[in-house]
Amino acid sequence: MLTASEKRFIKNWEEQRQGGKVKYYLLYIFVGAFPAILVLSFLASMFGAFNKLWITIPLSFAVSTSYTIYTWNANEKKFKAIIQREIKEGMLRDEGEEKLTS
Repeated sequence: MLTASEKRFIKNWEEQRQGGKVKYYLLYIFVGAFPAILVLSFLASMFGAFNKLWITIPLSFAVSTSYTIYTWNANEKKFKAIIQREIKEGMLRDEGEEKLTS
């Protein structure tokens, strides 16, 4: 039986994955790079590395890319686990109903 949060997750993840992995990656890498640039720039200024923008921008894209790939894989794994569990529970339910009707 699906919980409310699992139903929400499945609905949202099916919408996200409809566009495909490439569109997901492009969107979230660029969207995630902006806050990563801000955070890394702040951290660089805190440690006295002021004019290091040439390192900050590629590093923020690398962080954003790795987090996006991790998130896609984790969500796919969770999605498939939920679906497999529901299929298995459905098969067990069907077997139980067959035994009752036989």
